[in-house]
Amino acid sequence: MSAITAPAKVRRPRVSLQLLRITLVIHAILIIMQPIMAGYFLAGNVDAMDTHSAIGTSLWLIAFIQTVIAGCYALAGGGRFWPLIVSAVLTIAEFVQLTYGYLQDFAVHIPLGTALVTTVVWMTVWSFRSAARLSRREAKR
Repeated sequence: MSAITAPAKVRRPRVSLQLLRITLVIHAILIIMQPIMAGYFLAGNVDAMDTHSAIGTSLWLIAFIQTVIAGCYALAGGGRFWPLIVSAVLTIAEFVQLTYGYLQDFAVHIPLGTALVTTVVWMTVWSFRSAARLSRREAKR
């Protein structure tokens, strides 16, 4: 008599990954709007700075929500920890970005903004790749 053993069930992030994707897409859209609105302002549309300011004020809150969801992705969903760490860093960096924007210190504001846009877009693209669905154990293999 042979014993058939069922394969071990692997816990993968599903709901938390969907929530993380939704948050990242919203975050990416808003953060991509920032240099566009700054460009409109530099082209002479003074009202574009109001939109740039309003989005900039809310971005760190979106990053904070993203951090909470990334925590659920890592802890409850069994996903990787790095999205949680990167999201927490983004929250702090976007608050710093907001501060330097209001101080009009463009030597920090523009390079940091470029890094923020790149990071959020990169995370958004990663979240739609198959690697994002893997559990921590599967990702280590």
